[in-house]
Amino acid sequence: MPGKCENLFLGLKVRNGMHFNILVLIRFIIKDSYVMNSGKSLPAMKINIALMSLAAFSFLTFLPANSKAQSTIQKVFTQKMELPGNGDLGTQVLRMAESFLGTPYVASTLEGNPTEKLVCKFDGLDCTTLVENSIALAIAKNENLNYEGYKNELTKIRYRDGVIDGYPSRLHYVFDWMYENEKRGLLEDITAKVGGVPLKKEINFMSTHANFYPALDVTEVWEKIKEQENIINTREHSYIPKAALQKAEPLLRDGDIVAFTSSVEGLDCNHMGIITKIGNRAYLLHASLAGKKVILSTLPLAEYVASVPKHTGMIVARMTEQ
Repeated sequence: MPGKCENLFLGLKVRNGMHFNILVLIRFIIKDSYVMNSGKSLPAMKINIALMSLAAFSFLTFLPANSKAQSTIQKVFTQKMELPGNGDLGTQVLRMAESFLGTPYVASTLEGNPTEKLVCKFDGLDCTTLVENSIALAIAKNENLNYEGYKNELTKIRYRDGVIDGYPSRLHYVFDWMYENEKRGLLEDITAKVGGVPLKKEINFMSTHANFYPALDVTEVWEKIKEQENIINTREHSYIPKAALQKAEPLLRDGDIVAFTSSVEGLDCNHMGIITKIGNRAYLLHASLAGKKVILSTLPLAEYVASVPKHTGMIVARMTEQ
């Protein structure tokens, strides 16, 4: 029977990206057959043990890469849900962000998919996905949600009205992200309350730099992004100038979400992160391009912002109790 054993493995085919179940193939081949070189039938129990072992091997060997990644993400999610609870939502957001310290910085983690879909990734983060994941995980922890519940919260945070409807449905601008999440009661823009002054600036970076965004090659997508920019520009915005940040630091709390306004024409914010307080000074926990990982800034907030020429100031959001 060597021919049949060889064909067992040579005959594996792929259907819709998935390998046939080896268990089914073995059962088909071994039925009414004999052990090689013995001429005697295997006892039923031994056959079943062999089949179960091979089935387990086939599952682990031929499990698609995306399924393995999904399993890993769910395992990490479960571990984070086992972290101690920490009072109010803002504090819980900070604790979840702290659990990512040391995680590699990976740019553009939401880009590059042929069609827009929810991306859940814990092993590589940029500044935006660190903030979004920390908030969604904090809500999941406080509300005892399962993994699907966490994904639902992440979708509501990241997409307009919580609906994935193509590239323009994602909240690309921080100004828009903050506005939409305030509108649904998740957070409050407290910039004006902690020393903010009016900010007059036309936001149009994406539509005027479409070559940076492959999705904008489609005219209809570009038009929707332009329409959203026009809506953003009808709203009033505030910011805390960098020279006034140290005065504002005592008013900040653990878990406040901050973003840094930009000197780049047409761009609202360069970067974002989460506040942690040490005494009256505030420090930034963020996914750092320069540091190549999630870090806690060594400089207090005002000094950090002063060290980055393209940062003109800061906006602040505080989590509301759900």
